[in-house]
Amino acid sequence: MLQVRRSLIAAYLAPMFLAIALVDLWPIFYTFTLSFTNKSLFHLDDYHFVGLKNYQDALGSLQSEFFYVLLQTFLYVVVCVALFLVVGMATALALNNPKIKWLPFWRLALVLPWTVPSIITALIWKFLFNYDFGTINKLLRLVFGPQAGIPWLTNPWAAFISVVIVNVWLSYPFFTVVILGALQSIPQDLQEAASVDGATIWQRFRYITLPLLRPAITPAAILSAITTFQMFNTVYLITLGGPITSPLKPGFTSFVMIYIYLKLFGDTAGNPRYGALAAVAVLIFVILLALTILSLRASNITKEATA
Repeated sequence: MLQVRRSLIAAYLAPMFLAIALVDLWPIFYTFTLSFTNKSLFHLDDYHFVGLKNYQDALGSLQSEFFYVLLQTFLYVVVCVALFLVVGMATALALNNPKIKWLPFWRLALVLPWTVPSIITALIWKFLFNYDFGTINKLLRLVFGPQAGIPWLTNPWAAFISVVIVNVWLSYPFFTVVILGALQSIPQDLQEAASVDGATIWQRFRYITLPLLRPAITPAAILSAITTFQMFNTVYLITLGGPITSPLKPGFTSFVMIYIYLKLFGDTAGNPRYGALAAVAVLIFVILLALTILSLRASNITKEATA
């Protein structure tokens, strides 16, 4: 009877395992094997095994395109996640204040960036950043004169700042909700006892509030870093991966996903080297896997520290 039950369970789960194998495992295996070949648009049928050459090309020099794109992406991730934490923390602390008025309105305004599709948000912000007609530059000219204005989408660092602003606008509500929930779980007795002992607002935040928030903040920050690392549509719709500062380098906002897309489908793609791009995809997979493992370990450490 037990054997029959096990057979029925295996038959019941077989379609799920088959779907996982086809949807998840097979593309990973195919990309991994493709990364060891010289397959390209001009070598779709006569490609051959090249060993570790694609990985050597990607990692062989600190001046390679892959390292340039990777450094730009890491900079983008670090700046964005830091601002997520700062803006989300400030908003959560404000909403957690018992003296705040019109709390339902502010909570509704908080989720506003979530209710609008990211594609529409990106296009709206692209218009706001327009040098000639954008609302931001019009306000600057109104205050500082007709010659004022920032080339948001044509200057490299201005373009970088613009996509950071948009990403913060889209993502800070998530951190606000996470931190606000953690704040409301902190016993008020601790704050009151510290206040009676003469602790300042900053001391209460540093030694009581912040340590108790870490179990919630740490996983959220690392998971947001993984999501930001893979961001494509928002940045591409605003800057198209540009501006290009050198003909020998990718665009200043060509982060890893945009870089791969442009190499495959861009106007200047020429002869896309599928094998080389597969090697880049494998390297990105390893990086994201490491970040995932780090997030799990960090979550366990923070849970043990507060247990």
